[in-house]
Amino acid sequence: MKYLIANWKMNSIDIQKWKNEFEDHYKEFKDSIEIIVCPNFIDLSECSEKFPNLIIGAQDVSSHSEGSFTGQISAKQLLGASERLKYCIVGHSEARSKGDNNLLVREKSEQLRNNNIEPILCIGENIEVLRKGKRDSFLLEQLNFYFETGLYPKLIAYEPIWAIGTGQAADQKNIIEAFEIISNFLESKKSEKIPLLYGGSVSAENIEEIMSLSNLSGCLVGNSSLDGKEFAKIAQKF
Repeated sequence: MKYLIANWKMNSIDIQKWKNEFEDHYKEFKDSIEIIVCPNFIDLSECSEKFPNLIIGAQDVSSHSEGSFTGQISAKQLLGASERLKYCIVGHSEARSKGDNNLLVREKSEQLRNNNIEPILCIGENIEVLRKGKRDSFLLEQLNFYFETGLYPKLIAYEPIWAIGTGQAADQKNIIEAFEIISNFLESKKSEKIPLLYGGSVSAENIEEIMSLSNLSGCLVGNSSLDGKEFAKIAQKF
């Protein structure tokens, strides 16, 4: 199974226009590919209705089930917005940069699991960590903390922070090295069947090169997913 995820982030999308452009350029849905759309919370319901052939995911969740947590959205409320919701992103670099540490990421995933929503775990290093040669220990710290209580994500997306939104994806050497670290860790946990994804300036121009890598099961797409036609071009090349 391959996985293609559209992370719309906090962008205003004309959902009907996106649907029309996507379906005009991607007509053959395949059972071997899960195409997942992660809109913002207020668009979950509309996307569920308009995208019967796509899987619905959320972008974030609260680490609490309910209570005095202004502005937060619980896992139960996510399901209330979309009964078709299957996935939710946790640990995205943008959320981590605003305070989501390893403990909070794990607590959010526990809330998801308690409500039968599959976590998409994002991990990745910034440019400073990479330059200091500490990528291996950094990624292993993120993974060890997440797995140490017996929690397992459905998908893992490696997203080098230094490649996100820059228009320049990580080179094959860096991706291969990072995937080797992650794969060896998963093998040690007897969890090698967890699919690995890449995220970071994925586009229709570089998707074929990225997907040619071994051990890669899909991509998490940000900016290039905001346009239905561009995202369809990426999907066509899976």
